[in-house]
Amino acid sequence: MKHIAFASCLLLAALSAHAQAEVSIKAHGAVCDGNTDDGAAIARAIAAAKAKALPVLIPAGVCAYGDVITLDGAKLVGIGDASVLYALNPLREVIWLRGSGSEVRSLKLTGAKPPGRRPQWEGSRIVPFGASNWTVDNVTIDSSTGTGVQTARESTQGTISNNRITDTMGDAIHITDGASYITITGNTVQRSGDDGIAVVSYQKQKISHHITARGNTITDNRGGRSMSVVGGEDVVYENNRMSNPVAACLYLAQEGNKHFNTQAVKGIVARNNTLTNCGNIAIGHAAVMLFTNTDGYTNSSVTLSRNEIASSAIGIRAFGSNADVTLDSNRINAAEPLKLQSQGVRVMPYAAGAAGVQ
Repeated sequence: MKHIAFASCLLLAALSAHAQAEVSIKAHGAVCDGNTDDGAAIARAIAAAKAKALPVLIPAGVCAYGDVITLDGAKLVGIGDASVLYALNPLREVIWLRGSGSEVRSLKLTGAKPPGRRPQWEGSRIVPFGASNWTVDNVTIDSSTGTGVQTARESTQGTISNNRITDTMGDAIHITDGASYITITGNTVQRSGDDGIAVVSYQKQKISHHITARGNTITDNRGGRSMSVVGGEDVVYENNRMSNPVAACLYLAQEGNKHFNTQAVKGIVARNNTLTNCGNIAIGHAAVMLFTNTDGYTNSSVTLSRNEIASSAIGIRAFGSNADVTLDSNRINAAEPLKLQSQGVRVMPYAAGAAGVQ
């Protein structure tokens, strides 16, 4: 009988642990009616979940919040797009990821209409802020006043995967401020107000490095480029699909005083990407742009390999100071396939074999 009682206790403990696999925000007072500000209930649930080392559950429903949400090592999860976090104030809609191990998974972020683009972090949707070992996965981001996902303060070891990001006022995914060891994979970006996926290193920042973006699709930009590295090192862009008639699809650049004062690019590999309907001759944009426009800066160690490029304008344009650039077996269908206005570029023409996304 003692053995049976002991086994029963173990079973009850196991069932209790399973029942407490998540901490629902409704258990802490959230209403999720789309109008009531559930921000305080969300904060209470985050504190309780962190104390128990459990995820916070956003249940099915529209759970509104009026001010920023902070995850400091906590995990925020839903059941998919039926779990909605609705920002009542588009200037205070950010979810901060801090500390180590913060996650946002399987929910939808939407809210009040943005008043226009704003530079403040608080108007972006998700900002890893000095965070490490963080994840943003399977999240639908429906508009933002700023960016969709943006790094800050040397965030590292992050994953941005399988998300659907539409109608941001700024970049959809913006990697900057000394970010490192970030993987961006399987995301779909539509109607981005600026770049779809961007790695940016301003001259006053530490350089962003070791960034990989693979298997993403970026279409229908309202502004900006599909994918860019504007200052960055050790960046790999591979097996991505891009389409952008308003500007370049792929933009590798050092921008100077009249623009944003960025660092140069170094150790960049772009391979097996498919670029269609790219470039805008009216603004001098080829499908692929590679350049510097500031004295003293040189882009170096750049390889573009086996990309499929289609443009009504120029395929690849390079100018300024570039060194050790290789254009290897890119298949280009454009009125002017190459416009090379700088030294340091070696061309190995396409002859045969696969090109573009495989």
